[in-house]
Parts: sequence; structure tokens; C-alpha cells
Amino acid sequence: MLIQLLTNKYPGMRLWLSQRLSAVMMASYIALLAILLIIQRPTGFEAWHAFVSPIWFKLISLVFFISLFIHAWLGVSDVFKDYIFNKTLRAYLQIIVDILLVIYLVWVSFILWNI
Repeated sequence: MLIQLLTNKYPGMRLWLSQRLSAVMMASYIALLAILLIIQRPTGFEAWHAFVSPIWFKLISLVFFISLFIHAWLGVSDVFKDYIFNKTLRAYLQIIVDILLVIYLVWVSFILWNI
């Protein structure tokens, strides 16, 4: 049943499911972050640095931002399809959004990994 939904028979289902899964990933990260902040309550630079320094925290933060950018890309492309009827303008705007999202992902990676 699920395989049949994700095949070419229903082309929008894959995108719909991707956006929902990215939303679940982001919500899970925010819930985990809230729980960790309630438990640890970091104060001061050293405590915050210790809070965000573990490799597992950096990895799940990177997964969060990847999910955020996938979610944003899908949402913006749907908005463009709904409201921008000129296909050339829509394509140029989508390229600009794509480039910006890649730049933001590289920027987040630099921030998370202190490169």
C-alpha cells in the first residue's frame, strides 16, 4: 500500500510525505531541546559551551537544520506554484531560494562545527 502511494501513480505524495517527516523531525528536536534546557539550565558562557559541544548535539542540530531547509524548500516551491503564474519568474525565484538555502546550510555547518 505505502509503496503504491510513493510510486509514480501519485507524484505529489512523496513531496507531501517529505514535508510531514521533516516537520516531525523538527518537532522532535524542539521537544528534546526544551527537555534538555529544563533539566540542565545552562547559565553563562562555559555552561552553554558545554551544553552545545557534544558531537551528538551537533549532529542532531545539523539534522534539524537539514529538515528545516527541506521543509522550507518544499513550502516555498508550493507557494511559488500557487501564486506565481509566470513560469520563467517562478524558475528564477526558485533558483534564488535554492542558492540561499544551500548557503544557509553551509553557514550553519560552519557555525556548528567551528570551522
